[in-house]
Amino acid sequence: MNPITPERIERFMHGQAAAWNAHDKAGLLALYREVAAEHLSIEYVGRADQADGWLVIEEMYDKHNAQFRLEQVTTIVNGNEAAAHHRNCIRDSNIVIESIETYRFEPGRLYVRYFLKAPEAGAVDLTQFRGFAPAQD
Repeated sequence: MNPITPERIERFMHGQAAAWNAHDKAGLLALYREVAAEHLSIEYVGRADQADGWLVIEEMYDKHNAQFRLEQVTTIVNGNEAAAHHRNCIRDSNIVIESIETYRFEPGRLYVRYFLKAPEAGAVDLTQFRGFAPAQD
């Protein structure tokens, strides 16, 4: 297993955005498998119900990749952790979902936390997004 270096984290962080915007699902999942072969955790902060990280990343791609362009505002890497400000831009509109994201890398494991800021009320139906949808019973 490759050691987690700041350079490797930078490659992952910028690579995931590039793969997303290129509509390259295989490339995106390969990046995640490379750093999270043993475990992937993706948490939407503030949500009581969380799901398996692999389900979350595949569902996110399948449901929203055609709808969004990802804009990287900034990425900061310190040690084995990263923080990012992303703008999830809904195509053909001026609607943006702001996202602050944290990533903690351990050998074979990745822990991601999303903090989402909803656009103006009524701008888009937020129930379609896992991070905003009401909890399922």
